[in-house]
Formats: sequence, structure tokens, C-alpha cells
Amino acid sequence: MNPTTSLLQPEVRELIEARSFRDLREAMTGVPPADVADLIMELPLDEAAVCFRLLPRDEAGAVFAELEADRQQELIDQLGDVRSIQAIEALDPDDRARVIDELPTDVAKRLINSLSPASRRETQAILGYAPDSVGRLMTPDYVRVRPEWTIRRSLEHIRRHGRDAETVHWVYVVDARYVLIDDLHIRALLLADPQERISDLMDHSYQALDATDDREEAVRAMNRYDRSALPVIDSRGVLLGIVTHDDAADVAEEETTEDIQKQAGMEALDAPYMQVGIVKMLKKRGGWLCGLLLLQVLTIGVLDSFEAQLAQATVLIAFIPLIISSGGNTGTQAAGLLIRAIALGQITPGDWLRILRKELLTGVALGAALGGLAFGVVLGLNALGIAETELSPARIALTVGIAIVGIVVWGVSIGSMFPLILERLKLDPASISSPLVATLMDVSGLVIYLGVAVILVL
Repeated sequence: MNPTTSLLQPEVRELIEARSFRDLREAMTGVPPADVADLIMELPLDEAAVCFRLLPRDEAGAVFAELEADRQQELIDQLGDVRSIQAIEALDPDDRARVIDELPTDVAKRLINSLSPASRRETQAILGYAPDSVGRLMTPDYVRVRPEWTIRRSLEHIRRHGRDAETVHWVYVVDARYVLIDDLHIRALLLADPQERISDLMDHSYQALDATDDREEAVRAMNRYDRSALPVIDSRGVLLGIVTHDDAADVAEEETTEDIQKQAGMEALDAPYMQVGIVKMLKKRGGWLCGLLLLQVLTIGVLDSFEAQLAQATVLIAFIPLIISSGGNTGTQAAGLLIRAIALGQITPGDWLRILRKELLTGVALGAALGGLAFGVVLGLNALGIAETELSPARIALTVGIAIVGIVVWGVSIGSMFPLILERLKLDPASISSPLVATLMDVSGLVIYLGVAVILVL
């Protein structure tokens, strides 16, 4: 709970109990919608419904958009269709589509059919695009002008229609068929001579998103071009809507959260942590853990295959944790770097050769450093009477050191190439989780270690 909610909640509950609804409305006046939404999330449903009913219609829409999906559905059931429809009508079209998309089908259909014809058309148009597409993010509320208009006429148009627009920072120039031909920052209009025409300010250069693009493309484009809003067009170039920075920021947060959860070795959660039940949590996390457990059986097979050799030099067993950690850490480090670089659009699968060359050079350098450190550690432990052996300590140390060099080079190769392969196959590179890379390195690292030991010691 944020500090504002913590301070407001006791006062709100007292006012509800005293039925001082006028004072309650005043207490919530001027409070940011996100903070009011936090308050409504914390209150019991009946008290939350009272607070929501007292909000002005426009504020109710902004607050409703900030609520989590479960509480939205509960309020819809509690408030009845009329008040629910008013709240949903007050939402921006993209937020309205998102809310309706998260509701059960029967509830969503009922609400869509109850919307005004204009709101229904807007909502259905957005819902017609794929869930992860730019089309689902866009809003049709923007300001457009024509190239032949004067600056004076354009500014009058903005004053008349700008209140309903998502943003007026950018003004979009379209032709008679609504094809986008340019975009202009509002500053250019404000500083121009009122008698000039829009065409005098145009440079016919603009950046736009396609409605069918993946929504992550909106995030990349916003960052690349440092824009607060980008136009969305169809295959004919017709301007359909715009995507604003707040929507892109929400997508970036969702995608980053999903990637982090996948890299932790689990399926991504589809709700906030505290809203996920135990059964669903077990399903999301248990499958990966079971698979990794079975994969570790290969480690047992490797150790069993070298049982006779290990019996001749049991001291080698003491250094297996050192070997395993070096391989797992190196592999997950490389995988993490590449997954993030792919997500940011810094690299593509076509760069694989340059990446492999770079990682191999890095791996050799890191391996030499870690191998040298491990060589010294083995000799130091032997001198302290730990992991003593009748065999040559220098030879054991050399075995561990050389094995680590090989394991680190192999680890950076695996960790860097797996994400690129998945990206090439149009799969999510984030599904290469840290536990999976670590498990694969456990198995292959043991093979490398014991193989070197057979050559140098046994």
C-alpha cells in the first residue's frame, strides 16, 4: 500500500460508517486516480463500491482503468449494468478494449452491446486486432489536420477537438482519403505565422507503426525515436490511431516482467503475484522444476560412466561443485546478455558469427582468468591439508584449471547461441531460462572435466 492510501483509508472507512458521503467525495477530490484505485483495491467490496459510486464520471473512468481485472469484474457485478457502462464509456478507447478483453465472455458481450454506437464501433475495431499487436494499444482519439488548412484554422480546430484527444503534442496531417502524409509537433504550429499553411511546415518525413506489428515494436520505436506518441497506419497508409508513451511503458513493464519470470525457470504469471492462487502457482513453477529434475538424471549417468576412473582419484569429486558453478554461471551470464540485447533490438540472428567470435574471445579470456584462479585454489587447499591426494597436486590443479577454461568457452557458446536460435525460429528467447542453461552446463561440464581428468591424471 502506498503512503497516500495508508493515510486515506482510515478516514474513508470512518466516513462510510458515518454515511458522510459529501465529506467522502471531498476527501477523494484531487487524489490521483492511481491512488484512488489502490484505495478501492484495499477496501472491502461493499465499501469500494460506495467510493466508486461517488466519483465523477470522468474520474471514475480513469480510476477504473487503474484497477486490477478481478476487482473490475467485482465492481461491475456490484454496481449493476448502468453504472458499469458509464465507467467503461468514460475510458479511453484503448483502455476500454483492454478492460473488456479481460472480462469473462458473457460479461464482455453484455457490456459491448450496451455501449453507445460510437463507443461500440471503436471498441470492436480495436478488439479485432491480435492481442499482442499494436492495434490493441492504439487509441482513435487524436488531432488531424489537412495540408491546405492555414495555421489559424488548424489551431482553432485543435482548440475545438483537442479536449477529446489522447495528446495534442503531435498533430497528424492526412489527405482526403485519411492517408497519413506527415506529423507536426504542436510547437511548430504555435510558432508559425497564422496565415501560413500546414503544407508550408511539412517535410513529408514521419515514423509510423503498422497496426499488425507486435506491440513490442511500439516500445522499441518510442525509445529509438524519443517520441511521446506514434501514429498507427494500415497497409494502405490510412491513419487508424496513435500509440502514446504511457501505453508503451505499460507494455515494456509487462514484457520485462514476463522475461524475468521465464528466465527464472517458470511460466510467466498472468496476474500480479498476490492474486495468483497456490494451484496456479504450482502449475506455473512445477512443470519446469520437474523437467529440470529429470534432465539432471543425465548428470548421474555421466558420473556413473566415470565411476571406475573416479575410484582411482576420489579427490576429483571434491572439485565437482567448482566445475559446475563455473559452467552454470558463465552460461547464464551469456544467455542473459544476449536475451536482453535481442529484446532491445541491438542484435539479430544474422549477427551470429560476429557474436560467436566475440563470445569465444571473451570466453577464452574469462576461462584463462578463472582457470588460473582455480589452479591456485587447488594448490592452496592441498597445502592447507584440504582435499589431499597421493597424486601430484600440480597435476590435479592443472586438470581443474584446463577443464574450467574449456567449460567457460563452451558455456559462453551455448549461452549466446541458444537465444539467437530461438529468435530465428520465431520463439521467445526468454524461454532459455537460467536454470535450464545451468542444468545443461552441469551435464556437459562434467563430461569436459572428467574427459580432461582421464587424459591428464587417470
